[in-house]
Amino acid sequence: MKAQLEVLTRPLIGREAWDDFSDRSDEAWLWHRFDFQDALATWRGSEDRSFAIVDPAQGDEILALVPLRINARRFAGVLPVFLLDSLGAVACRNGLQPGRRRSVLAQARASLLKQASQGHCLDIRLTCPPMAPAYRGENSPRVNPLLFLGCRNAVSQTWVINLRAGKDAIWAAMEGRARTAVRKAEKAGVKIRPAVADDLDLYYRLHVETYRRTGVDPHPRAYFQAIWQHLLPSGLTRVWVAELDGEAVAAENFAIYKNAALYWTGASSGRGLAVEAGSLLQWTAMQWMSSAGIAWYETGEAFPQALSGKAKGLNDFKKSFGGNLHPFFKGSLPTGNRYERLYRILQVLTD
Repeated sequence: MKAQLEVLTRPLIGREAWDDFSDRSDEAWLWHRFDFQDALATWRGSEDRSFAIVDPAQGDEILALVPLRINARRFAGVLPVFLLDSLGAVACRNGLQPGRRRSVLAQARASLLKQASQGHCLDIRLTCPPMAPAYRGENSPRVNPLLFLGCRNAVSQTWVINLRAGKDAIWAAMEGRARTAVRKAEKAGVKIRPAVADDLDLYYRLHVETYRRTGVDPHPRAYFQAIWQHLLPSGLTRVWVAELDGEAVAAENFAIYKNAALYWTGASSGRGLAVEAGSLLQWTAMQWMSSAGIAWYETGEAFPQALSGKAKGLNDFKKSFGGNLHPFFKGSLPTGNRYERLYRILQVLTD
């Protein structure tokens, strides 16, 4: 009789073993890495609950990682609720036999439901990283992998640029408005440079200005400090700063992992927006990615259905750099909480 699989928390696994598995699993991406969980834990009301599934009969060999956090928030600004979020979802060891994989997913599901019950959570939300090798390009599944975990289907889409064609082809594939914006920034005298360790305060100042301009609460400074301290030095993220007349007017942060990149965060002053500094930052980053041999670049979740408003503006900006729509697999795991149905009804009513 086979020994039962066990669940170990992230601290018990340790950074070295955790990240080694993340590096080797085709279903894992930067969102699975050890230090990224600490960065997310800086968010208000967020607590890390990440775990690994191990085989005790094989010396606690890791079979899967599940990045996870419990979030406390107020629904509609009033009702306090607890949610479980897994940015990255279950990443299994490569080459698991079908029966073994089913056992691992069953254990992951049981552990997620147990944590939801203990934390009185109303929802368990999971997203697969589109830039993980198992989900990008020609490897993209035809159906949502989260269905096999028992999740409700919630497929979205994201803009992805194939960088393998080279710089000239990338430039040619960009929409005319993006090329015009790049030229406008260059003509205005915008200069781009890589960020350094001392640029954290500069970036955060631009972040706060950006979020306040759009009416959203800024992320805590500790979040970006964790990125600067742990991910920037290791090359898992790259940040470029746009300057005009010696003044920093915009900056953009790109996640880099497993031969793929993602537009992670961006910030701009009003002056930076006026001269289209963000577009020049994008073009500069894409040129570097192409030279570095990065094959895929995700500019972010797409909203092709948006006909007006902020969502349309975001979608049009991301689209303009020449990307194509790729699936973005999401799912929601029923918790069994007696208030779950009411929560989902309220979600629909407030969307």
